[in-house]
Amino acid sequence: MTLKGLQLILNSTMNFITVSAKAVDKPESLKSKIPCTVCNVEIPKPAFGKSYVPVYAQLKIWGRNAALLAGVPQGQHLLIVDGELLINYNKETQTNEIEIKARTIAPYHDGPSWPPINNVILSGRTFIDFDPSDPKQRNYRATDSGWIFAEQRLAVQNKPISTNNYPDIYSFKTVYNNNAEYRGTNYANVIADMLNRKNVPVTIKGSLVREESKNPETGDVRHYPKILLADKNALCVAKLTPEPSQNVKPTKPKAQSAPTVIADNPWKDSDNFPSLAPDPTPVPAVATAPDTSEDPF
Repeated sequence: MTLKGLQLILNSTMNFITVSAKAVDKPESLKSKIPCTVCNVEIPKPAFGKSYVPVYAQLKIWGRNAALLAGVPQGQHLLIVDGELLINYNKETQTNEIEIKARTIAPYHDGPSWPPINNVILSGRTFIDFDPSDPKQRNYRATDSGWIFAEQRLAVQNKPISTNNYPDIYSFKTVYNNNAEYRGTNYANVIADMLNRKNVPVTIKGSLVREESKNPETGDVRHYPKILLADKNALCVAKLTPEPSQNVKPTKPKAQSAPTVIADNPWKDSDNFPSLAPDPTPVPAVATAPDTSEDPF
């Protein structure tokens, strides 16, 4: 792929979510020119991590597939396919509200043979500057017990670029244990070394989680939606070289020297690292809007 082709991909937006969830109430059809159905859903919390709680989101489907969601009974397990993840800040409640705009859904069974699915892919540019060596910063922390925590924010341009359309901001994090028997890619150090400044183009792949934090002084409980990176190939970082100016006379390129070997390179033999997450489960066939009156649920 050429540099221009790579730059085109990085400057474009990728926002995809495929997740299994449960309808917590009865879907409601909105009155609008384009058919639209909304329903509140619950996304299970991950099997690991004490600070995570179930994710509650508003599922919204527009167009002809809105009829699929309208027929879903309360308590039905769903597979939300090819959706767009939006996180809206509510000024009145001072909370982050999660919205998923999906193209379609499929029935999904809860059980050992149907493990939870939670995949999110976002592309954008980093939003925070931090110095990993500064003890006062909170984006990168290492403990004496071998745990490493790293966090960054991603600006994603979900709407066409204009003076009134600002990018949406997503938080993503990763946790690494140096003492684990099976150690995957150390994405915490990758974030600290390569994503510690603003405006770095990156694509992330992870799971949507919700962290719970309690203020020890006031007792107030806050919830923060984040993207948890816990599998190999969870980060794709590109360092783009700006194109030369037309006013500058091109010079003859110098002979390249041998590449420098960096100790503890997190990308070395990355394909051989075992995954920290369970093996992906084949996604069942997606139901599209039926041509007959048959109810798939």
